[in-house]
Amino acid sequence: MSMNLAFIGFGEAGPQIGQGMLGAGAKSVAAYDLLAGDPATRDAWVAKAESFGAKACLTSAAAVGEADLILSTVTSERALEAAEAAAPHLRQGQLYLDLNSCSPGKKVKAAKAVEGASAARYVDVAVMDTVPGRGHLVPMLLAGEAAEAAAENLRSFGMTVEVVGDTVGQASTIKMARSVFMKGIEAILCESLVAADRAGVADRVLASIQSTFPDTDWRALATYHMGRMAVHGKRRAIEMDSVADTLRDLGLEPSTALGTRDRQMWVADLGLRERFIDGGPETLEEFLEAVSEKTADTASH
Repeated sequence: MSMNLAFIGFGEAGPQIGQGMLGAGAKSVAAYDLLAGDPATRDAWVAKAESFGAKACLTSAAAVGEADLILSTVTSERALEAAEAAAPHLRQGQLYLDLNSCSPGKKVKAAKAVEGASAARYVDVAVMDTVPGRGHLVPMLLAGEAAEAAAENLRSFGMTVEVVGDTVGQASTIKMARSVFMKGIEAILCESLVAADRAGVADRVLASIQSTFPDTDWRALATYHMGRMAVHGKRRAIEMDSVADTLRDLGLEPSTALGTRDRQMWVADLGLRERFIDGGPETLEEFLEAVSEKTADTASH
């Protein structure tokens, strides 16, 4: 099945998913991003979008006009805004796939925005692993009345999708609960190892963890996740606010989620993104050294 795709939000995940779907048979990809609306960032964003094979559009209305599937891949705090902006320009037969890491409550509001202002159908999508290295093949969970129809379309691109229910919010609930652990273990490792490094005992602490859980290569795991925090800490911290909202809605105080948010933002605020965005750190020591340098700079000021 040859389909036209539109991406609302084309910054990190969108280009990789879109490029993969083009390679798997999509007819076209149109893309819109907030960067298109800023003269200071427009040209660079257009060049980036085109380098991934997408048609760069300057409005969301232009992007969604000819699309069969619309994939929203903005940041979690922009997800509802993106749905509300696109809704008046959607039409019958279109599927609006919300891939953003939002609380179930926000997904329900986005669904009402889309389906209340148009004849398009909304699908709650949870991306269940990191997109880099997997692209469009990253596992996804789908929920909503139109989830089965969306799953059929996505499977035509060889994508790994599973329908988990017919109610919007079911997929995102799984994602949010998982994030307590996945983003939390990053924060725990970071806090433990930075403290150990300051005390000069990082190798001993890591060796002790390795001895207790011998089936995991903890040095490799820590190196990978510290790099992810360095590059994506701000986005992860924002996501944890959505996780906290989800937990509150379930009657659970989000103490771990909020602690994770604060540690992720602490790493983001160190300004390590530019250092590691093109790859790395190659070793855990490289990350710890960068943290030490940045915190020393902060202390000196």
